[in-house]
Amino acid sequence: MNLNTVTIKGNLTDSPNLAHTPHQHVPVVEAVVLVNRRIRVGDDQWEDAEPTRYRIKAWRQLAQNIATLPKGAEVLVIGHIETEPYLADGHKRTSDVLMVEAIGASLAHATVTITKNNIATTAVESVA
Repeated sequence: MNLNTVTIKGNLTDSPNLAHTPHQHVPVVEAVVLVNRRIRVGDDQWEDAEPTRYRIKAWRQLAQNIATLPKGAEVLVIGHIETEPYLADGHKRTSDVLMVEAIGASLAHATVTITKNNIATTAVESVA
């Protein structure tokens, strides 16, 4: 259990990118969620601030489900932050990523149709 739970609401900046790990072929998805912000600039005056971008990542069936969401979809994401190392121009860098534990399409401006995953089929597919 991770005590540092994060919840964000924002829009997918692009269609999620579904890939598979090289050796075990485990589905993994990466996407960016854009969170619009407003800041107070005076008494009763607000203006748009630079939006915050969150990299999100998920694995296995959750990854496959996220990959079905379209660009621009407003989503609610629950997860925890992990720091991932990478190399850029020979220098060691780090980047924070929101590891998705749950995600859902916001129903404020859209409707959804729920299709339950066939667990038995998913298990057989992952063995192949």
